[in-house]
Amino acid sequence: MEKVRGGICIKLLYMKTLKFLVLLAIAIVMQACSTSKAVISHGVDMSKYTYVVFGTESTGDRELDDIIMAVENEIATTNLTVISNHEAWLKISQGMSVLTPNIHVLTEKWDGGHTYITITFYDFETNQSIAVLKSSGIGLSISQDQDIAIEAIGEKLKDVFGE
Repeated sequence: MEKVRGGICIKLLYMKTLKFLVLLAIAIVMQACSTSKAVISHGVDMSKYTYVVFGTESTGDRELDDIIMAVENEIATTNLTVISNHEAWLKISQGMSVLTPNIHVLTEKWDGGHTYITITFYDFETNQSIAVLKSSGIGLSISQDQDIAIEAIGEKLKDVFGE
């Protein structure tokens, strides 16, 4: 009789341990890390910038153009209105301020992988650096790294420019 009880105890202990290990594995798989920050040029009133022009200013691996477009989409979801070059000069002639971003994306494919996104916003007319926003993401795959970094930069964009 004690062998049956002992066997049952061992099975219960085994099941509890297995359940714990499965939950631990799920927690590790779900584990992801992101960071982001923004630096605004001293004395700049960000509220006067309501327009943005996307140009050809991007740097990094051309294979990451889809990530650059995803970042542009994140910018477009803020309170900034996307306009063309021609419209930008019309807005400037009316005394309005326009931004243009330089987007840099770097994905490390080795050493665990990271994705870094840096957006430097310039005044379209003066080419003065206005703001720098950065994010990074690390997950279990390159695509997860990229998704995490895009989500982090999107949140930082909304913090700076509103939704």
